[in-house]
Formats: sequence, C-alpha cells, structure tokens
Amino acid sequence: MLLLGTALAFGFFGSLHCLGMCAPIAWAVPQNEKKKKVWVANRLAYNSGRMITYSFLGAIAGLFGEILSMTGVQQGLSVLAGATIIIGALLLNGKLSGNIKIKPLQKLFLSIKVRIGGLLKTNNFKSNLSLGLLNGLLPCGLVYMALVAAISMGTFYGGAAYMALFGLGTFPMMLGAAYLGFSFKSNFTSAWLKFVPKLLVLVGLILILRGLNLGIPYVSPKLNSDMPGMICD
Repeated sequence: MLLLGTALAFGFFGSLHCLGMCAPIAWAVPQNEKKKKVWVANRLAYNSGRMITYSFLGAIAGLFGEILSMTGVQQGLSVLAGATIIIGALLLNGKLSGNIKIKPLQKLFLSIKVRIGGLLKTNNFKSNLSLGLLNGLLPCGLVYMALVAAISMGTFYGGAAYMALFGLGTFPMMLGAAYLGFSFKSNFTSAWLKFVPKLLVLVGLILILRGLNLGIPYVSPKLNSDMPGMICD
C-alpha cells in the first residue's frame, strides 16, 4: 500500500529532527569501539527499542481508527488526518515541537527521563534496548504526526505496521549519528530539515486522496459499501 510506503519515507527524511532528542541519548552512552560487534549490537538494540515502542503506540492509534471505521467514517477520518498533517506542516514550518504542558504528562515524561538517566550508567544489550523503549515514549512532534497517519490506517495491525516502518526509516540516520557523532547533525541539518515540511504535505495529500474514494488503485481505492471501513483494491 502506498500509505505504508510513506511511513518509511516519513521516518527516513524526518529522522534528522530526531537528532535533537534521540541522538544526544545515544551519544551519552559509553562507547566501546574496540569491540565493533558489541557496539553494533547495542546500537541496534537501542533503535529496535524505539521501533517497538512506536509500533505499540501505532497499534493503539490504529485501534482507535478501527473503532471509528466501524461507524463508517474512515473516509472522513483519512481526510481529516491528512488536513491535520498539512496544517501542522504549514504552521510549524517543519519545526515540530514535542513540548507538552499538561502536568500529569509532564510528570510522566520527567520520570521517564530519570529512568533513562539511570540506564545511561550501563552499556549492554539489555540497557540499550530499555533506553530505546523509554525514549520512544518521550514527546516528539514528528512521532505525533506519524501517529495521526497511523490512525487513518483504520486497523490495529495497520497502525502498528505504519509506526514500525516509520521507526525502521529512522535507523540509518540514528546509526549514522551514533557512529559519526555530533558533526553528523551539523553537516546535514539545514538542507535536510527544509525537506521535512514538503514530506509532511505529501503524506497529508495522500491521506486526503485516500479518503476521497476516487477509485484509483492503491492511491484512492473504493470503499466496500457493504462493510464500512473496508477498502476494495
């Protein structure tokens, strides 16, 4: 499905934004460059942890979309999701803030950061996996945008798959950042971030087309009139 394909692009091209939050944690982890296999395993564990958390959040988003789809509003949901992403891209100009000022959530995020601080004192496969799992829960505007798209998938598994692919798309950038260090960000930030709003608009347009029921295979397939929310290929 075209929409699932955008998840990889979403993660890959938007992942430079992740360097502002995720990479500093990776850079803070003690390095063990003498043992390359251990270093690679730990970095993969960290990034896999993030992908697992994203998949979990995507499953919840997809379940929410599935419940709404049962009421026959999947088309409207897709259009609304697309419009939300486009408006967000235009208003924020790609500067996706993850700041949340709801006190209960702020306390939750603070406790997660404290736990992350403790995990940074160790450097093994388990601690790196745990770091990734917790890091995936920290507020991130890019993840929020991806979750909006995941809702429009309209199924539990579709939402999980969308966010899993989104997380997978961030792997190259995050691994590169861990290997090359802080200079990786400074060398690519300006050019890369200019592309993020354009990508968000593209994803938004695909979601809107998907919801318009135009009968275009893979882009805007017809919905089954007998079963609300079911798409006919």
